[in-house]
Amino acid sequence: MPLEPSLIKDAPESPGVYLFKDEKGEVLYVGKAKNLRKRLQSYLREDLASTKTRVLTARTACVETIVARSEKEALILEANLIKRHRPRYNVILRDDKAYPLLRLSVQEKFPSLTVVRRKRRDRALYFGPYPSAGAVRQTLKFLARLFPLRRCSNAEFRRRERPCLYYEIGRCPAPCVGRISPEEYRQLVEGAVLFLRGRTDRILRNLRQEMEEAAEQLEFERAAVLRDRIRAIEKTVEAQAVTLNEEKDLDVFAIARERDKVSGAVLFVRSGALIGRKTFHLSRPNEGEAALYASLLSQFYDEGKFIPEEILLPAEPEGREILEEWLSELAERKVAIRVPRRGAKKELLEIAKRNALEALAARLKGERPYEELAEEMAAVLRLPRLPRRVEGVDISNLQGTLPVGAVVSFLDGSPDKDRYRRYHPRTVHQPDDYAMMYETVLRHLSRAQESDSLPDLLLIDGGKGQLQAALTAAEELGLAGELGFCALAKEREDEGEKVYLPGRKNPLSLQRHSQVLRFLQRVRDEAHRFAVSSHRRRRKRLAFQSLFDEIPGIGPKRKKVLLENFASAEDIRRASVDEIAGLPGFNRRIARQLKEFLEAANE
Repeated sequence: MPLEPSLIKDAPESPGVYLFKDEKGEVLYVGKAKNLRKRLQSYLREDLASTKTRVLTARTACVETIVARSEKEALILEANLIKRHRPRYNVILRDDKAYPLLRLSVQEKFPSLTVVRRKRRDRALYFGPYPSAGAVRQTLKFLARLFPLRRCSNAEFRRRERPCLYYEIGRCPAPCVGRISPEEYRQLVEGAVLFLRGRTDRILRNLRQEMEEAAEQLEFERAAVLRDRIRAIEKTVEAQAVTLNEEKDLDVFAIARERDKVSGAVLFVRSGALIGRKTFHLSRPNEGEAALYASLLSQFYDEGKFIPEEILLPAEPEGREILEEWLSELAERKVAIRVPRRGAKKELLEIAKRNALEALAARLKGERPYEELAEEMAAVLRLPRLPRRVEGVDISNLQGTLPVGAVVSFLDGSPDKDRYRRYHPRTVHQPDDYAMMYETVLRHLSRAQESDSLPDLLLIDGGKGQLQAALTAAEELGLAGELGFCALAKEREDEGEKVYLPGRKNPLSLQRHSQVLRFLQRVRDEAHRFAVSSHRRRRKRLAFQSLFDEIPGIGPKRKKVLLENFASAEDIRRASVDEIAGLPGFNRRIARQLKEFLEAANE
């Protein structure tokens, strides 16, 4: 069924974004267009391209348009709206997280190498991305043997008085205490940079020259260390598959499709060497190949992610020029999207295609799509809509003390840790699980209501009492019927875990192997883990704070300064008297008193 003409009669003839919404105001689809009116008029045709498009237009009750200044601005806006609303009829990348990078702080006198997930706008050097945290650890472990650089934070580096354990095992040259000169340390940094950029030929040439010079000067121990580095690099180079003759950074994408299932793979090529690959899935794809690749790139990359100089695809994406302009702006240098027809780059595409086919085969064999599970949950739990965002609530305390209300969030079956929240009760001053649950749900739903980010299902860890407390909070906010609720009570006396629903006297008993029950247990267990870890962190922090109340000469202002500069009492014990005396409001007498008190308390 085509779109109602009355919904688009006032659409502007400008670039921008359009949103299809249902009767409840839920966003069904987000699209962009060079000319909004022409694009929306294409939905008026009787011969709509696909069944999904016909279903989409039949469910559309409202069309909202947002005018943009250019096609590029419309592209950015579309990507942001898709990530925010996760519309039911859009292509959604189900693995759009940022992959780990290595950051080398070359602007410092003694640079450090750290693992990060986002690229900052600074003068540091970034390497990667790496396909997994394990791949990063392996690289760091190898680098620590060849070019050992410091791993400590800047704060720890400044206050250290003696070498750390890494120095003792030969994995750090201890620049913190002057065991290596800035010039020698800079040589290690240069070697690490060359290695991470894949310039192994140059490294080996430099190391062989240094080894020969050391041997001529009878520095045999140093020559032996250099010899071992040379052998380790040569062994690594032999095992590494160099795929290009040119030292280029590339990302190579390919997708594989069977009916409405699409999986893909991306190969990471850095300085001409294939360093890893990652597979992903696209959910709800109802577009052609060109549109699919455009949607994939707009969701895969965003500000802070590493963007290579070239992106290889098997087919040209829709709006290639606009995508290139946007990616170049993010990367702050020219980025090209290419479709290679021959040579080594074409072979890379074939490797990516094989990986995509393997990912699709594994998905079809062993994965149940979340959409099917969501439909079953909606029926079993009597929910007003499909539970795309499910949030779990749990309360953790120790005999009523230091309570923490924790909320975890799952989107399309996967944890969305950016939406995790913890709440410290403000109105409850005695052990009362129901009151704590009421306050936590009230504050969380109030915040979600203001930001237009209500969950579809709120899972309460507990029984009928906890569920009723949560429902009371929702009713007070006028949200009764706006979202689904259920409570999951722990198993007792081999009766199995019970699910409580609003308005139902008896609990719902689900089979132990039920996929719905297993998913609810997964959300509940994650909420419990997050609540317990938050409670322990709070208890440890308060114990650290209360310790200062007993120390002579430490009042509220000095206590605040200590909490801002040290994470634990052990950190203060390790700090020098001079370092503590240099803090605002401190002097050497107070610093000595503090050290003596902590030493005595530790005996």
